[in-house]
Amino acid sequence: MTSEVARLYEAFPFPSPEPDSGLIDVVAREMPLVLSDSSLDGRRVLDAGCGTGHTLVALALRHPEARFTGMDACRRSLGVARHLAERHGATNVDFVHGTMPHLGLTDRFDLIICFGVLHHLPDPRAGLSWLTEHLNTDGLLHLWLYNALGEHGRMLDRELVQLLAPPGGPAAGLETVRKLGLTLPLAEYGFPSGWNGSALSRAEQDVFDADAYVNPVVRPMRFGDMPRLFDGLGMDWLAADRVYFPGGVKFIDLDGIEPDNDLYVRPESLIGDAALRVRLAALGSLDRVRALELRLRPTGFRVLAGRGASLDRCVPRIKGNLLPLPGRTPADMRAGHRDEVR
Repeated sequence: MTSEVARLYEAFPFPSPEPDSGLIDVVAREMPLVLSDSSLDGRRVLDAGCGTGHTLVALALRHPEARFTGMDACRRSLGVARHLAERHGATNVDFVHGTMPHLGLTDRFDLIICFGVLHHLPDPRAGLSWLTEHLNTDGLLHLWLYNALGEHGRMLDRELVQLLAPPGGPAAGLETVRKLGLTLPLAEYGFPSGWNGSALSRAEQDVFDADAYVNPVVRPMRFGDMPRLFDGLGMDWLAADRVYFPGGVKFIDLDGIEPDNDLYVRPESLIGDAALRVRLAALGSLDRVRALELRLRPTGFRVLAGRGASLDRCVPRIKGNLLPLPGRTPADMRAGHRDEVR
């Protein structure tokens, strides 16, 4: 992470500078929809880029049987996070100041969560390499990234802010955002009523708008970028997980394993013509996910990757969402997983 990005988050700690604001329990609540072994009993969990800890502390409170580490490049954010942990009695959380890929952390983790961070690194591949190096043998990596399709308009607005903002750092940038009449609603990411059903405070809205339009490094990606990004990093499998878009938040279910309800989406459900649905169903998993992406144009998306027996810890839906890695097809990954389980 560059010094300019760190400077932004020192001025505008994400997601909330308010140490007494409510926790964000979205990740904690949805863990059983991703992991079949969601107890996390005895597991070590890293939140790489924990920010102000509102999500991490909620997860730690939900899973007192696990040990959590929050890592962030912003000291002010970590100060808020430590206050939250103390206020809520989360004694199973430690915090570390540092940034990928430079932090010399010797620990290894069973689960690494990295939401909204890689796309702010000058070299996302170097950051991802650091993450994979800190996974245990059967470790699982969970990523959330900006999607280049749904974020195209915001990237144009951000470019205009960068062009017009006077010298003066993040505060001057936010002033330019305000003069241009720009603001980022959480509805763009499928949360019309805010993270926990309440609107953002003015200070929190400033944080979100600074992150959206003033951040000096933003590299949105697509599902199709993932196989190349993970190439050669020693992961045994890669899978699509979820999409975020103005119309909602959906878990991807390529094989139709889960019930047909609003939580899940299949690419074929987005195409009305029967002949086109047949053609789409005949495509490989990555092309089917690409079709879903082109149809929904999400602002954000999630992927999972892992080593060893980690795939067996995931719900069956994830096993149906495997994406190819260079030299390895989803069928290869499933076969390798069965060998490891035996």
